[in-house]
Amino acid sequence: MSAAFDILGQIERPWSELALASCLEELASAYGFSHVAIVTIPSSDEAGSELKLLMTNWPEEFRQGFERLGLGRFSPVLRALKADPAPFIWDVETLHGYDPAEPGEASAQARLLIAAGCVAGAYFPVHGLTNFNGALFLAGARPPLCEAQAHELHLAAFAIFGILAAARFEENKRNNPLSQRERDCLKLAMLGKTSSEIGTILKLSEYTISQHLASATRKVNASNRTHAVALAAQLGYLS
Repeated sequence: MSAAFDILGQIERPWSELALASCLEELASAYGFSHVAIVTIPSSDEAGSELKLLMTNWPEEFRQGFERLGLGRFSPVLRALKADPAPFIWDVETLHGYDPAEPGEASAQARLLIAAGCVAGAYFPVHGLTNFNGALFLAGARPPLCEAQAHELHLAAFAIFGILAAARFEENKRNNPLSQRERDCLKLAMLGKTSSEIGTILKLSEYTISQHLASATRKVNASNRTHAVALAAQLGYLS
């Protein structure tokens, strides 16, 4: 088993974001990296679309610089992550045209990375079957990854996103804003039952059922009943 999966295998259930964050730092250190993050990849090509941070160990100054200098919008990286499911391995010289070993003027982006000790790194994309796409980001002062290490970390990226999804699902269940009746109504609506049929099953009036469904729709910020069912199920509220 790889070092990445040895580390991930130590996370105890129930999975939590706190445990995952600690695990990510250990994983990064094991491969010689100092900076780690989980990011989402924008699905559209609209102006202003950029990588969004979900979890990171970055110092605040580096995070602010990354956002201010547009590294989350850097087009070569975004194009590669959207178009290719393979890992994107980079170094400052290749990506920003600057060799730290050679004297000369560096771009602001390169200076930020070099000052943080991020002279090389990689993005490991995770392309889902839905519209969700993300990546594991690693960077540090080590040489570029070899093929075997890149393969290990890319497999680990899929596991990491699975653990994060499960942890958030459980957290949503604990913080469920829906009442028991609202959950009952949504579960039956998910089975294709009408308000009248749900009322018969729950021994409530059709008006009362409609009120419960309308309230649930507002709580999950859905546009209609069908949308509310989908969102509530996705968020773990109906489990």
